[in-house]
Amino acid sequence: MKKFLFGLAIAAVGLSLSANDKLSYNYVQFGLIHSAGELTSDKSGYNFDISLEWTDSIYWRTRYNTQSADVWAAGQKADVDASEFGLSLGYHGAMTRSSDFFAELGYIRQDATDVIPQSTYGNDEDGFIGTLGVRTRWAADWESSIYASYRDIDISDYVDEARYEDDDTSYGIEVRYSLSPSWSLGLSIGEEATGDTSQLNIRFSF
Repeated sequence: MKKFLFGLAIAAVGLSLSANDKLSYNYVQFGLIHSAGELTSDKSGYNFDISLEWTDSIYWRTRYNTQSADVWAAGQKADVDASEFGLSLGYHGAMTRSSDFFAELGYIRQDATDVIPQSTYGNDEDGFIGTLGVRTRWAADWESSIYASYRDIDISDYVDEARYEDDDTSYGIEVRYSLSPSWSLGLSIGEEATGDTSQLNIRFSF
């Protein structure tokens, strides 16, 4: 039911909006990520993010995230590397002259290495993710965005599902400053699947 309602919301809003040419959906981005640990150490890593417009309102987005954490479970300790690949189809439409609504629906795949039994972090399964948000260019060099996501992904047998740190909902905010027409720096904070997360990224738009 959650999948159906999320998809219906994307379709309904999409029919009522048109494209905004003040915000670019053609970019390549690299970022450094840090997430607070709960049953693990803090997690650190990086991500790549590529977005390409297909039409004036439709775009493809692919992303790759990887983070590492020390995990203690079943009397053992391991340095777990957890990665996630995603491919989404997105829609964006103008709400005002400087703001866009956007919606994405796509596939995600998670992979982990050095995982121990009853781990609270790391997974080797796949599923889907949906995201809704708003982007706003509120000054010539400044942009912000807010978003909320829901994911439905299977959990591997070796994971302690009751104590697993990843969550199925996430939300956050990003502020972006343009260094030039093509280059910009972004800082985001939010509650991601891996916990309280902050990210610093650099983006090249084209």
